[in-house]
Amino acid sequence: MTEWHNRIGYPQLGREGTPDYRGYVVRVQGTVGGHPEKWFTYAFDQGDQHTYWIGVTDSEPEAKGVLERLIKFGWVCEVYVSVGMGHCAGEAAMVRHTYREGEPKGLRVRVLLCERHGHVFSDWERMTIPEYIRTYNGLEQDAALIGARK
Repeated sequence: MTEWHNRIGYPQLGREGTPDYRGYVVRVQGTVGGHPEKWFTYAFDQGDQHTYWIGVTDSEPEAKGVLERLIKFGWVCEVYVSVGMGHCAGEAAMVRHTYREGEPKGLRVRVLLCERHGHVFSDWERMTIPEYIRTYNGLEQDAALIGARK
């Protein structure tokens, strides 16, 4: 088991219980088997008053950066357009995923898509981003993107 500690409210993005509150980061220190320190980022949705997981990183600045990026840009489409274009810069409007009831969750593959690319993977399940977050209690923007967003 790991020790959970250092829940850090993020005052630059608002204080818990206020209308401008947007989330927090948590440091998880590995204590068994030499696991490295990790930082988890949680966003708070003022609309439905729900806190959800949006990322895991190796440092506090990276964890805060995940929250800042989401606040500034929202969810971004993950379709890779071309070498010249990089990834689509459109705001994501939906999640397409392969998970079906009864399948092991480790087999789930998902991608965030804008309206323009919403037809990609048309045989995959489609959910709005809030539906996906409520169902799976979190969503992480793909950090392993190849190429730049322009």
